[in-house]
Amino acid sequence: MSSRTTRPGAKSASQPENSLDLRALQRTPGFMLRLAQLKFFEGFYEEFAALGLTPATYAIFVVIRDNPGVPPSSLASLLRLRLPNLIKILNELESSGFIKRNRSKSDRRAVELMLTPKGAKLIHDGASLTEPYNRKMLAALTEAEQRTLLDLLNRMLPL
Repeated sequence: MSSRTTRPGAKSASQPENSLDLRALQRTPGFMLRLAQLKFFEGFYEEFAALGLTPATYAIFVVIRDNPGVPPSSLASLLRLRLPNLIKILNELESSGFIKRNRSKSDRRAVELMLTPKGAKLIHDGASLTEPYNRKMLAALTEAEQRTLLDLLNRMLPL
């Protein structure tokens, strides 16, 4: 028997991807969420590339903008980043003039993160792209379905 023999019912390796049976995976929330994440990240890189923002840096800017003085440890926890990885990103953002670190007035050991005017302008420009980007990425859903999707995700992933 040839080593290339396939099991009964198995699809050949040359079979087009769109003819594969993916029904089981389509009923797997984790798999579908991962594919959605990849789709959103690919779209994000296209839409926000001119600004030099990545999904991670966009989130960092938004959290600092909306929570001036946030400590790096809180930011790392919220964004599920390892602190050393976040510190590397923060070092780059600080050396580029987008953020600044200040010592906390209440606890001189603590560091607080603030946007510089340059960082505030960058996230302002990025935020102006957000609504059209979300509209494009969610175009397959009605407005009510879009609200339901966000409501469900926020219920599953309380921040």
